Amino acid sequence: MTPSQILLTVKACILLALLGLAYYLGGASERADFADYRTKVMASTAKAAELATRASELVRKAEQAHGVAIAAVAEQYEQDKKTNDRKQADLVASLRAGNVRLHQRWQAALATSELSSAVKSASEPDAAARDREESAGRIVRAADEADAQIRGLQEVIRADRR
Repeated sequence: MTPSQILLTVKACILLALLGLAYYLGGASERADFADYRTKVMASTAKAAELATRASELVRKAEQAHGVAIAAVAEQYEQDKKTNDRKQADLVASLRAGNVRLHQRWQAALATSELSSAVKSASEPDAAARDREESAGRIVRAADEADAQIRGLQEVIRADRR
């Protein structure tokens, strides 16, 4: 081999080495890009998981607060029912004691005025009066219970809208 051939062979080897180095460095750049992309994807996934956890905690807290509000509404409704029972008993007792009087139409004056005196004496006036008193108490209680139920349902709706 002549010196010029040796020089040409060395030049070819150097050229091949430079091409190999360029190829290697180019691949390293692609690997670096992939590693950077992978890092970004992992960071985004971790951030999404963190946000999902936070959202889950917020939903759980909201559900618990809603449950507490609904329990308070139910408790108030039960208290109102007990109060209504007591009001009914008080009204009946007041009617019997004469402290409260029924409206004229509840006294059944027209119905009893048309009865003959024989029928009046045979009937039980105390039973009729007692029945009217208890009926008035039941009517007032039913109205109070309806009011309590409506208030409770309205509170449930308000709690749902918060």
